[in-house]
Amino acid sequence: MPEGRASTGTITIRPGTLEDIPALVGLLMQAYRGLEEYGEESPKEAKHYLKWLRRTCKEGFLVAEAEGRPVGFIAACPDWKDWELGVVLEIHEIAVAPDWQGKGVGKALLEEVYALGRAHGMSLAALWVGEGNRKARRWYTKLGFKEIGRWGDWIRMFRPIPAAKDE
Repeated sequence: MPEGRASTGTITIRPGTLEDIPALVGLLMQAYRGLEEYGEESPKEAKHYLKWLRRTCKEGFLVAEAEGRPVGFIAACPDWKDWELGVVLEIHEIAVAPDWQGKGVGKALLEEVYALGRAHGMSLAALWVGEGNRKARRWYTKLGFKEIGRWGDWIRMFRPIPAAKDE
């Protein structure tokens, strides 16, 4: 990942901090509204999950900020060991505030973690998405992810990490 802060228009992407967690709890709960079976059951559980993500994905816990507040975040581990795919860039979570969806926030967050994956020598990005989360599944498919398997109500998707735009 590039050193320092990345900026996309009015969106700034920066490393997430513990101080971001309270705002991210609300964002996460809001992102899973209507899809509660895939999200956390309470703000308390969301807080624990976000702290786990920050601890587990030290380099890949990034916050998108606009107008002085977090409007999205991503948590990705650049060297996750997948039992079928080998070592991959694992995208554990990506969430964008509903009023910021469709404005490039999610794509900007993905570009940052793709850069992190490339820096770690990874060639594949992978994630899990809830079967009923049709909007996210369509978005991931549009971005080049392919469904490769299922586990209960979860679908496994992957895509090759794209080359950097300036290469």
